[in-house]
Amino acid sequence: MVDENIPHLLHIAQRSLHFHELHMNAHLDFACVLSSNVQLDILFSSQLQILYFTSKEVNCSRTNAQNYIKPPLFNTVFTPIIGHQSLLVAEGSEHERARRMINPAFHHVNLKSMISIITDQTAKAIQALFNASNLDQSKQKLVDLQIEFNALTLSIIISSAFGSGCETINNSKEVICQNFGKVLDAIVYRSLIMVNQIPLISKLPFWKKDVVDIGTRMIAELIDKIIADRREGRSTSLSSGADLLDLLLSAVDDDGHPFTDQQIKDQALTFVLAGSETTGTLMVWIFYILMTHDDVLQACREEVDRVLPNGIEPTNEHLNELIVCEAIINETLRLYPPAPHFTRYCIREHTIGTERQLRIPVGTTVMINSYIVHRRSDLWSRSLEFDYTRWMRDPKTGLKPKLPHPFAYLPFASGSRNCIGQNFALLEAKMMLAMFVQRCNFELVPGQKIVPDFKLAMYPKYGILVKFSSRQI
Repeated sequence: MVDENIPHLLHIAQRSLHFHELHMNAHLDFACVLSSNVQLDILFSSQLQILYFTSKEVNCSRTNAQNYIKPPLFNTVFTPIIGHQSLLVAEGSEHERARRMINPAFHHVNLKSMISIITDQTAKAIQALFNASNLDQSKQKLVDLQIEFNALTLSIIISSAFGSGCETINNSKEVICQNFGKVLDAIVYRSLIMVNQIPLISKLPFWKKDVVDIGTRMIAELIDKIIADRREGRSTSLSSGADLLDLLLSAVDDDGHPFTDQQIKDQALTFVLAGSETTGTLMVWIFYILMTHDDVLQACREEVDRVLPNGIEPTNEHLNELIVCEAIINETLRLYPPAPHFTRYCIREHTIGTERQLRIPVGTTVMINSYIVHRRSDLWSRSLEFDYTRWMRDPKTGLKPKLPHPFAYLPFASGSRNCIGQNFALLEAKMMLAMFVQRCNFELVPGQKIVPDFKLAMYPKYGILVKFSSRQI
């Protein structure tokens, strides 16, 4: 699935009920947009078209952003865990207000103060790997990368979001992590068996609905307590500056109005959801690349050993020197984007395209498949090869290479609804990559079938088992 390059588009399929099958096949082709004229939500579509957008047409489609919202199914799936007022599901003026209020939280100055949380949690995770080998660090520890990195990124984002609030309440961090994982698994299960896609059925007390309801209630109660403790000074940030909760509590809109506690809770849970699964999955694919490309691992390790000699922890001062690490992350995002497509729902009929015009009726769901765009041979030379050097900064100017097209690279989407936390994710990935490469040896367990599979993110379908051991520094 990963390395195939099918040269022709799938034919337009009329009156098809096999949405899921065609949707998966679309990932193998150069189709960029999947549009369905919805009758009974996405599942029961009466018309299905798989369309190919040229670069000009993609550019044109951006000017129609006001004609789209997030699909109704998106809200059905995610509002149980992130609420109705979060940045992910808000629309129109509500989304614009929240975006303006939250933007400062992800400014470089604020992110810089959270580096100590990332390095501290990563160091603990690495040490835990070694401790699990009966304190004999010469032995190799067998690890499922998806489980390991999801747990680490979840721990990092919870510590970054809630600070010492997770330490002043007994077992709160463990409760949040465990229930978050259970709720996400239940949501994926309910979506795969098409329960979430049918509103009436989704309300019935079956198919792990109790797991979703109980888990979200326990998480919500804990977050309410954490917010109250912070307001009353019983908890503080774990970083050298304000953490995400501090920034949410102090944010005000253009009229001087702050977020309500419910809005703060929804936004904080959105950060936890969006900031754990995707970054954890990115790290899995990065290490898959390192273990299957000796030259890439060697270049990465040489840079890390030079920039971080004698086992020192990375700090903000080291970030700009880790240019190979940055390039490896960018190229992994190109070939293995954790969020390989994003969808929008048309609310106003309009026409897109220049060379070939296409009418988009109200009720159409449009899918942009970044996995395919990132592998288009007309946009990327050697499009299926992993080549981190295409992202290396100019040694004189420090500038990144120019993209072949403004929309050729979309790991974080684009426009007003792009990923607000992308700078945090890239910072986190760079720190974790440097520390694991610096301190660990890792070897891919032979005989595994490794193919991507999309659920909440683009995971390895069967996981990736790796042998970890301590590296002598």
